[in-house]
Amino acid sequence: MFSQSDLQELLKYLADDCAKQGGVTHFYFFGELYYLIQDPQDALTASNSCLKRHYAYDLGKDWMGNGIALSSGYIWKRNRKLLTPTFSLPIIYGFLDIFNSQSKKMACSVEPHVGKGSFDHLPYLTHNALETLFVGTFGIGTIDDTKLIEKYMESAQEFLRIVINKTINFWLQNNFIFSLTGLKKKEDEVLKNLHEMGDTVLQKKKLTMKNEVLNINTEIDTTDIKHKPFLELLLELSKNGALTDKEIKEELNTIIAAGYETTSNQLTYTLLLLGAHPEVQEKLYEEILKELGPDRDVEKDDLSKLVYTNAVLMESLRMLPSVPVLLRTVDTDVRLKNYTMRAGSYCAIFPLVSYHDQSWGAQPDQFRPERWLDGDFRHSKEFAAFGLGKRACIGRAYAIISMKVTLAHFLRRYRVKADISKLKMKYEFMMRPESGHEISIERRI
Repeated sequence: MFSQSDLQELLKYLADDCAKQGGVTHFYFFGELYYLIQDPQDALTASNSCLKRHYAYDLGKDWMGNGIALSSGYIWKRNRKLLTPTFSLPIIYGFLDIFNSQSKKMACSVEPHVGKGSFDHLPYLTHNALETLFVGTFGIGTIDDTKLIEKYMESAQEFLRIVINKTINFWLQNNFIFSLTGLKKKEDEVLKNLHEMGDTVLQKKKLTMKNEVLNINTEIDTTDIKHKPFLELLLELSKNGALTDKEIKEELNTIIAAGYETTSNQLTYTLLLLGAHPEVQEKLYEEILKELGPDRDVEKDDLSKLVYTNAVLMESLRMLPSVPVLLRTVDTDVRLKNYTMRAGSYCAIFPLVSYHDQSWGAQPDQFRPERWLDGDFRHSKEFAAFGLGKRACIGRAYAIISMKVTLAHFLRRYRVKADISKLKMKYEFMMRPESGHEISIERRI
């Protein structure tokens, strides 16, 4: 059987070959034609031309069904149109009080590690991101059952490990063969845990809405939609027949799955990079202190002033993107700059490799947030950290703003130190830290 290390070696080999070939190359994998793309402009063209996900993503449907991340065609277009307004800036600005309170709570939770050497900060960030979703996007308050949250996080990682196993050992995609393995029992167990979390969130929100004075029988209009948080809108869409109960559950599971781990992983990498580059960290701290003072909460008007903070986050996303590969189906011939992808093939867009191309400016292998402040930097449309083109993530602004707020509170409280040379990663559809990502902290105030 192929292992995780085999997959990582294969990806590294293909990425190196792609660089030698000028940004696009092709290969056959078990008889199927794949195009590997790292050229930023070609990646954008491919993303807008190839909207259908690769069939490997279907392996996640036992968890997320036809939610917006995995669906295609009419269902994807309809649901994206319905759900995009729930992540509009006015709604996200309404979450700022929650972002602030949750960030301060998380910063306090790591206090026992001050001056005591390196520790793994990922669990703290993950718990914070998940709880912030519950309180803000879902509007249900905290989930008091910490064991349920821990069980959910463990089950999510185990499910993705099983999906990767099925992807690289394709015979496991046969239901009969898979049922003969111990993985089948494990998959059933983790799916039960994952759906239990979705059911808990949904039932808690229904109870909350029942106890509030809400007129959910009123027909929804466009103005209404633009000012409703995600789960409340979903339930109203269900009430009006726009989405079925099954579709509500699928979108809920999708947002939980996509909404917490990407931000927690990215903040883990960002703090690691800042700990390894003290000069960048101090420059960032000075900006935060100048704009916010020593302890003020982040307000809407502050966000546009945190220019260097934004550059640091963009550079972190460029250096260590949580989603390193985007796989799409090529339904029709697609013309790239110097290549034509044939219909019936597949393409792999490789942000992790693309971002280390010389087109991203001087010293692309160096952590240099200033590149995002250069006047001649022109790659914003080709930046794939949140997907590219028409299928880009609808939660991009939510993620960026929540991470800005977290950094503002964490860095005013602590000075971070880290050794990024020890970092080891593993690929499970998302790029996860495996080891060497620990940080140490000292009190600033």
